[in-house]
Amino acid sequence: MLFLLYNLMTFAGELPEPTQDMEIVVTGNQYKEIYVAPPIVKQDGKKVTDYDYEPVVFSKMILHQKTANYYYDANISSIYNNDTISVVSKNCDYNKNPYLCSNKNDHWVLKTDIQITAKKAYIAMVLFDENMTPVASSTVSKKLKREIIPTKQQNAKSIVAGNVQGVNINQETSKEEKPIILNFPAIIDATDVSQAIQLLYSNL
Repeated sequence: MLFLLYNLMTFAGELPEPTQDMEIVVTGNQYKEIYVAPPIVKQDGKKVTDYDYEPVVFSKMILHQKTANYYYDANISSIYNNDTISVVSKNCDYNKNPYLCSNKNDHWVLKTDIQITAKKAYIAMVLFDENMTPVASSTVSKKLKREIIPTKQQNAKSIVAGNVQGVNINQETSKEEKPIILNFPAIIDATDVSQAIQLLYSNL
């Protein structure tokens, strides 16, 4: 019936003119894709490769993704690392320049810095959007732990040669040992990484 009416109006030249209310609104993609750059690890200011935190950071980001979307409206659709980014982008070297590649391919970038010293260690995370603008950050630190174990006082007896008025003299001496001090170095572990990521998501 509507089709027939439309044809009759067209034939009669009475087709209504379009109004300003008839418009199409196109919006961009609101969901975010995050590239997890390999963490930078330094010990006493020098870059080290003995500690591989990348698998931990990547797995914890995915683990808390659902929570971030539900509680903080993060709208994160996908998370990639060096092994998986080629699935969506094969035309850029993320190892060489992750920020330029993420800007080119409309990804966000997670930068992770881990610093370890003799007395303190911390993990700092910064999340950049596709325009390289920081949108969230978090820091978790821990200090060296020291445990002091006291030692027991040791007593010793010695007999002095000779006697006074026929009575032997026993001289008792004591020796106090120094306490044992145990130092537990500050090391960033999986729990610290998880806490830093949860703080990062909550700041979005």
